[in-house]
Amino acid sequence: MILKVKDGNYFYKKAKKGNPQKYLYNDAINFELHPGEILSVLGPNGAGKTTLLKCMMGLLKWEQGSTLLDGKPLTSLSTKEIWTKIGYVPQASRMTFSYTVLELVTMGRAIYIQTFAQPSEKDRMLALEALDSVGIKHLANELCTAVSGGELQLALIARTLVAEPEILVLDEPESHLDMKKQQVILQTIKRLVKEKGLACIINTHYANHAFYLGDKVLMVAKDQPVLTGKVSEIMTEENVFKYFQIEVKRLRHETDGQVFETMVPTYFGSNPDQ
Repeated sequence: MILKVKDGNYFYKKAKKGNPQKYLYNDAINFELHPGEILSVLGPNGAGKTTLLKCMMGLLKWEQGSTLLDGKPLTSLSTKEIWTKIGYVPQASRMTFSYTVLELVTMGRAIYIQTFAQPSEKDRMLALEALDSVGIKHLANELCTAVSGGELQLALIARTLVAEPEILVLDEPESHLDMKKQQVILQTIKRLVKEKGLACIINTHYANHAFYLGDKVLMVAKDQPVLTGKVSEIMTEENVFKYFQIEVKRLRHETDGQVFETMVPTYFGSNPDQ
């Protein structure tokens, strides 16, 4: 086990006067994550998925429960100890400053660089290696303001990898991208987790991406219990209807030695006789 959340829960401080605080999740959050595993966090908008990630990493303080890294409470570790273990890729937005892609990725080495010091040749080489690992080394000298959304997302993943974390946390990395770029992002994440033995948590709106990424799912929604377990157990038609208020059919297809599983909304169906 590399990361564990034990009895975690949170509430916002802006409760109305006279009203008791209400926890964000109906049940406490509990899960363990091991090297080489991917946990997909699923839930509708407003379910507290990004808040969960921030509490888990210590960016917000759990109102109840705790996070443990290698068995040690997060609160007992220094900032450097935490951020050399955890790499965080927040939701992407367009860049304001015209850094090159290589400069952006090199910023990921900041935790290892002393105050007022310049990045070393080693830092630059590690940044190039990180760009190569996500397949965009050829964009090193391009401006971040000039690359596509998918390329920028890959650069942000590279910026995180250059710090050599053991845990990769991504907040909706495939949002606002077309199907091809979503595929590239997901393939890159899955490959990196297996090659580098990372533990990975990905917050996503796409139920089908949980099937592709495999391993584990944590599902949350307002006024619903927290579900955690294997993809095959949690991703059922009944659960998707309960948590997303949408009827789906879970389809499984085998061909050429490959198994495909997906969720399809029933309203997409058509009558072949019409």
